[in-house]
Amino acid sequence: MIEMMSEPDEATEHEIIQQCLEGNRDRFALLVDRYKDMACNIAYRLVGDRDVAGDMAQEGFIAAYSSLADFHQGSKFSSWLYRIVVNKCKDHLRGRRETVPVDELGEVLCGREQTPEQALSSRQTGDAVQQALNALPLEYREVIVLKHIEELEYQEIAAILGSSVNALKVRAHRGREMLKQLLQGTGVGS
Repeated sequence: MIEMMSEPDEATEHEIIQQCLEGNRDRFALLVDRYKDMACNIAYRLVGDRDVAGDMAQEGFIAAYSSLADFHQGSKFSSWLYRIVVNKCKDHLRGRRETVPVDELGEVLCGREQTPEQALSSRQTGDAVQQALNALPLEYREVIVLKHIEELEYQEIAAILGSSVNALKVRAHRGREMLKQLLQGTGVGS
């Protein structure tokens, strides 16, 4: 017996959103599946804690679902969701003025084929980079994460953050310079 691939995975974002707005709530799960890794990764890079990042991503999806009627069909759902997740992270960080803990970033960076020495080096590098990211002011951190880690174009970042492309380029440059200063002496990027 041959199973046919279900077409829901091939549906466009706009079709899925329209179906959700027409009452088919289960269709939103397709958008969650498509963007959950991205949402968690952005949140992790901004807050530095996997558990909190998962909560922020989940809150972002809940907020997106709750305001789906406000979504502009001419926009990209991913950009809209990025903005919601970034704002959830900002709100979380504003409410908590303590240092953001460094989590197990090294595990993500370590490949399975590494020697123990390489794995340790990768973990130390990952920890140093995450600590440096955590030390950046949020306005620079979010641009660095979206541009250099998520590899988004400045136009999309501008839509997410509600800022001009030129302002974002300045922030990215300053953020890179700050990261460079923070990483000096750690052996990362030398």
